[in-house]
Amino acid sequence: MRVLFLSDYQALFQALEEEAQRYSGLDIQCTDSQTQPLALPDFDFLLLAPLGTGGEVSCLPDANNLQFWLEALPQLVELCTSRNAGLLLVSSDLVFMPEQQAVSELDQPENSSKLAQQLLALESQAARCHQHIILRIPPLLSSAPDGGLAHLISCCKEHQAPEDIDYRGLQSLHDLARVLLGMALQLDSGAQATGVYHYAGSEPVSQTELMHTLARQLGTAPYPADHSGTNRHGMNTQHLLETFGVHPRAWRASLPALLEELNELTTNQH
Repeated sequence: MRVLFLSDYQALFQALEEEAQRYSGLDIQCTDSQTQPLALPDFDFLLLAPLGTGGEVSCLPDANNLQFWLEALPQLVELCTSRNAGLLLVSSDLVFMPEQQAVSELDQPENSSKLAQQLLALESQAARCHQHIILRIPPLLSSAPDGGLAHLISCCKEHQAPEDIDYRGLQSLHDLARVLLGMALQLDSGAQATGVYHYAGSEPVSQTELMHTLARQLGTAPYPADHSGTNRHGMNTQHLLETFGVHPRAWRASLPALLEELNELTTNQH
């Protein structure tokens, strides 16, 4: 099975490559987003992550980049159909309003922002592919030196006040890679499971609590503000569990390894 990752989001490609090593006969390739559709190599699944680094914690997606994908996606869908290939699209819980809690795939997105409407338009286009998976996720945690987690660590070391943001959950790039490839492998084996799915780390969290957790891990001065967490409910991932057998993982468990990787990468750059 060949998965083609069409993106400039190299951190996710590296996570996919590492995850692919667990399987035999699984080939992961990455192609620049500017590559013309007809010039793309053969693939069984086309994987798109239009949010890129904008899907990481503390980051905001680039509206111009999303517009690029809106214009490119119709031809990519047509290509997938002509090649009898599947399409995997990574979307976001940003299609929902913050006050929409415990959202499932049956809940109607109510966010009317330009960003949300762009994401919903991308989902609508992707759904035209005969075999498609749309995976909505909350923000990602990566060890990329220019990623969102690195930004929050800098803020934490400088003791900057957290933003008043509640996340429906967090997950590492490696966890996302595990879920995406696991779904693709089951689809390749004949699973009939197209549609929209939700995936999130097993625990909602506020940015305040996340910063407190980072401060403890980094050994920096603790924040004086309340860090009791959030009362917000996360995303309902039952549909993904029942269809693909995917269990959510706790983001806290992956944080120490991510911090260690980030420290090593940052050290090697100097």
